[in-house]
Amino acid sequence: MKKTSDRLWFGLNRPDTATPDIVIIGLPYDGAVCYRTGAATGPDALRAVSTQIPARLETGQDLARLVVRDDGNLPCGPRFVAAFPKIEREIVRRTHGFLLTLGGDHSVVIPVHRAVSRVATADIGLIFIDAHTDLSDQFDGSPYSHACPLRRALETERFSPKNTVLVATRCFETAGWEFIQKNRIQIYPAYEIAERGMKAVAEEIVRRMRGLENVYLSIDIDALDPSCAPGTGIPDAGGISTRDLLTLIRRLDPLPVVGADLVEVAPLLDRAEITSFAAVKIIAELFGLVGRRIERRQRCRLV
Repeated sequence: MKKTSDRLWFGLNRPDTATPDIVIIGLPYDGAVCYRTGAATGPDALRAVSTQIPARLETGQDLARLVVRDDGNLPCGPRFVAAFPKIEREIVRRTHGFLLTLGGDHSVVIPVHRAVSRVATADIGLIFIDAHTDLSDQFDGSPYSHACPLRRALETERFSPKNTVLVATRCFETAGWEFIQKNRIQIYPAYEIAERGMKAVAEEIVRRMRGLENVYLSIDIDALDPSCAPGTGIPDAGGISTRDLLTLIRRLDPLPVVGADLVEVAPLLDRAEITSFAAVKIIAELFGLVGRRIERRQRCRLV
């Protein structure tokens, strides 16, 4: 009988392995929200749901050969900003495979993005999937609000506006809109995705980012319409469907996606675990990206 820890992540978790294909870290903090709390319990809720899903995608792809190591939650504490340097160091130690970080509110990715930028040897393409721009320099008097993580990421060495795309955006603070216009950031609003279809948008993103050595996904669950993800702090109507997001991730296959974060799942605000199950489905599709990349590498070595 499998240990409880081995049942995590579709039964792929191997906590004692030194060479995982995927490392998962939780950051259970929601002290930077401007409205409803609840995302601090997101990482553990997603772990629980992951034990109920088989290691096979709807396409038939078998994930069973993937080696996952869940490193648990990093301590955040009430003084979260003071913990940034320590969190950044811990993330740097784990960036040798595919890194998946689970929030928490969106502010938790600020030290993660800093760490990813720090270890990268080339520019990083950033696909920022969110209902909001998160480009405020400060929000409610704080530069570390969950309304600021994209702005903070673009201050690092390896992330830049020219290599960033926003997907599913539909709620614009004035500061965010002005930053997008000034820096000519490519944006695919939710209404445009509804009109053009996600397949066309995904193909365009692949063309834009082809040639980059690293691509990173930052996923706020509120990118989904509230009908698909009600359990989040600020559910904004008119979002993309879970199907749209799965289509996007699957069609990013040609790109070198090296890591991702998934944030703002708030189980206490959820209904029938709809949001948690959607998030875990998204994570499974991310695992599929990693699995196909590993298979391609193995085939190349055999030729």
